[in-house]
Amino acid sequence: MIRPSKTIPMQPDHTTADLNPAVPVIANDTLDVFARELARSQPRLRGLIRCLLFDRQDVEDVWQDTNVTLLKKASDFRPGTDFWAWASQVARYQVLTHCKKIKRDRLVLAEDLIQQIAAEVIDRGGQLDDRRDALAACLARLPRTQRQLLEMRYGPKNSIEAIADSLDRSAGSIRQALFRIRGTLLACIEKRLATEGVA
Repeated sequence: MIRPSKTIPMQPDHTTADLNPAVPVIANDTLDVFARELARSQPRLRGLIRCLLFDRQDVEDVWQDTNVTLLKKASDFRPGTDFWAWASQVARYQVLTHCKKIKRDRLVLAEDLIQQIAAEVIDRGGQLDDRRDALAACLARLPRTQRQLLEMRYGPKNSIEAIADSLDRSAGSIRQALFRIRGTLLACIEKRLATEGVA
């Protein structure tokens, strides 16, 4: 005789935080803001770390450690506060921690020098963001053929000579065209920054 199976009571849905106590509990709207700010800050975080460490692998390791730490501390973030100030502090601490680990084996900067360089990079970070935004806007205004030429030049392993061959033009004409395009972009960027009051 087959016995009826017992009805298993439905358990309430568990959040990730319920299943893993190490994951912080964050409201969805705060999590959205955090995720956007974290993604937006990646180039600046990596740039800051690159200014403070010599070895490429060290940069990658510390960049990863910084992101892991930021994710673990996500519940400390409050929307409306300065995310970059907080994230850059975490990155600076991660660099210092890493340097203490490796200083017996390799050449590293002194801690006070790391602090000075980090402060300077953090201070200039906003200016770099403004310039990056201006560059993106100016690139969008270039004629398609000029954008394509820039993409070819700054693509993987594209030499002037290779571009000239593919376009059936002389290397000299490609150099001149790129020189003019860079001049146009520089003038456009400076004009936009001056208009926005960001010198």
